[in-house]
Amino acid sequence: MIGGSIVKKLWLATSLLVLLAMGASTLTQMWLLKSTYYDQQIEQLLEATRKLAVKIQIDEPMAVAQEMEYLADNLQGATAFLVNRDGQIIYKTRGGWSRGPKHQMGMHGNGYGMYGILTGLNMKDILAGKEIIFKGHHPMFGVDVITVAVPVKKEEIIGEVLVLSTPRQAIDTNIKALQSMSVYSLLFGLVLATLFSWLLSRSLSRPLLKMKDVANAMSRGDYSRSINIKSKDEIGMLADSLNTLSHDLEEKINQLRRIDDTRRDFVAGVSHELRTPLTIIQGNAEALLDGVIEDKDKQRDFLINIYEESLRLKRLSNELLDMRKIETGQVNLYKEKVNASEIFFNVVSRMQHLAKQRGIILNLSVPEQPVILYLDTDRLGQVLINLIDNALRFSRSEVTIELKDFPDKIKVQISDNGPGIPEAERNLVWDKFYKVDKSRSRSAGGTGLGLSIVKQLIELHGGTVCLTSREGEGTTFIFTIPKEQGGKSTGQN
Repeated sequence: MIGGSIVKKLWLATSLLVLLAMGASTLTQMWLLKSTYYDQQIEQLLEATRKLAVKIQIDEPMAVAQEMEYLADNLQGATAFLVNRDGQIIYKTRGGWSRGPKHQMGMHGNGYGMYGILTGLNMKDILAGKEIIFKGHHPMFGVDVITVAVPVKKEEIIGEVLVLSTPRQAIDTNIKALQSMSVYSLLFGLVLATLFSWLLSRSLSRPLLKMKDVANAMSRGDYSRSINIKSKDEIGMLADSLNTLSHDLEEKINQLRRIDDTRRDFVAGVSHELRTPLTIIQGNAEALLDGVIEDKDKQRDFLINIYEESLRLKRLSNELLDMRKIETGQVNLYKEKVNASEIFFNVVSRMQHLAKQRGIILNLSVPEQPVILYLDTDRLGQVLINLIDNALRFSRSEVTIELKDFPDKIKVQISDNGPGIPEAERNLVWDKFYKVDKSRSRSAGGTGLGLSIVKQLIELHGGTVCLTSREGEGTTFIFTIPKEQGGKSTGQN
């Protein structure tokens, strides 16, 4: 219904506009045609009468009669009169000479004479040398005529008057024929304009209907549809805008869905990570309070469990705070000129005790020359601790840390000989709370946040991080940090 009304409105508006324009043009054309045609006919009569008046001055009577008859024949329905100053008809076409040669005739032709012939014409003006034109009803002929009168001079004296009169019926018939052609042209033009306006209205409304369908689909949550319009006009621009809007809305909604899914996963992950240590702490504490455990060694084991789980909760709390700060841009990187080798020695030295407890050999390889660059010492230490701790939790016997120095960056590789990571899960290890081996991660003490924090801290330094792994052989984490000229702080407070 909406599309039909748009088509009808456009069609009616276009047709009405064309009708008004062509109607006004046709009326103007008909008026100009009538006026111009009359003027042309009058000018033609005058010109023919002037030429004949000149010939009358010099020709013999018989030649004059022939000329007048010839003129009357060429102007169909016209009648020519030659009248003297006294009002006597000297000659009338198709009636012959009234009596004798032209200067000797005194008859008033058919009883009308000068005044009958020159009805509507001013005799004094004619004898004064003026050419007279009369348009109207002539009693002598009983019809509407156009009459012209031209004085005939002989030796600078007006002795005769040449009158040429033609019925208006023939002229009016020609004018009506021309006007009829104009009306037919108007009707034909209106038919074409109506057809064209209908096709134009359909072509303009069709993309609008497509836009309506796309908008309806968008209201139902379907943002996959688009409008394929190649025109560069306003409708094409509107279609492009609607396509862009649909695409942007789809991206925004998908982003909101991802954010919501992430929030749900985050809440579920945090709840899960909190529930297990709290359950262990509660169970061990209840057993100790109830006096169920009397053996001192078992009591110590229970207290160690409570202590370790409280450490896990503290680590989880700290990592959640770090993650929050990183994601909200509240982490400041206090970069300074440092020797990266020293940072690596300090971190590995601190991790040696944990490695010995787990029976794992911790190897470190650094260049002999100082590795100088600008970075945040604490954040780099946090990255190394998370990656080394992750390797120690999964390695069977050995973890290798290797620092390589390049002119524009440093490259770090941390390798273990653990079970490796399945190929399908290698891109997922950077997600919050994701764990490759859920059962082993619990016993190893992982929270599922360490690698996500590592990735974001390295990217804050402008670096990259990736991994390579072979199942059953081990995993290598590789990250690079560019060398910057001069220290600077990044992030937001």
